[in-house]
Amino acid sequence: MTLVPGTYFIHDTDSSRVLTYYYSSPFHNKVGTWGNNQWYVKRYPGGSTYGIQGVGQKKYIAIGADERDAHGVEEDGAAILELEQSNNIYFIKVTGAHSYLEHPNVASPLSSNGHTLVNFTNTTIDKNRSWRFEKINDDAGSPLKPRPGASVPTATVPESNNLLPPNSGSLYTDDAHFYTDMLFNMPRTPFTRTQRIAALDWARKLGATNVPTMESFDECERRLEAASGCNNSTNQAYKPS
Repeated sequence: MTLVPGTYFIHDTDSSRVLTYYYSSPFHNKVGTWGNNQWYVKRYPGGSTYGIQGVGQKKYIAIGADERDAHGVEEDGAAILELEQSNNIYFIKVTGAHSYLEHPNVASPLSSNGHTLVNFTNTTIDKNRSWRFEKINDDAGSPLKPRPGASVPTATVPESNNLLPPNSGSLYTDDAHFYTDMLFNMPRTPFTRTQRIAALDWARKLGATNVPTMESFDECERRLEAASGCNNSTNQAYKPS
């Protein structure tokens, strides 16, 4: 699910302090955490990428040439961001890079009187890269201009493409269960139940539509096994002596 544009507080998930843009002492043109700073979360036209702009100073979050420094710029230099959701939190990722906004940089020598800087990092995702977005209202400020590299398309629901003809007598309810059965029951490498659940979850995360639930596929398999048992009994009953 994509985040709806609007005005937000962006909390770190450790201390619940709020993402802040510093434009004066103790820092200048840096992004950190502090008080009740508000942000416009805007979506680029034609896709699911975002720009994040401070409501007060109107500066956008950007990533430095060192791929770490988080600072403020005008719109043309803003970082094109993806918001990767995990339950009710998000990871703020730079599009086209393995760089995530990390909070807070408590080890920074620039920390001062409780003010802490944040930075981008390319290390493994963990809770220190997660953020909670608290929506204030629907105002997202001025719209973003289209930019190259910002048009990561949103997932769309394709029209049904069911290859199984109606009234075919098939025990499969639709193509989704037919192909899932083919995947899960390949003769050489049948999936374990854990692998099946993981495969279905991964398909959903990749944006696939019409992915069966594990429960619905279990029911599909029960129907197939029952039908197979009936066919075996019939064949045995009429087996020539």
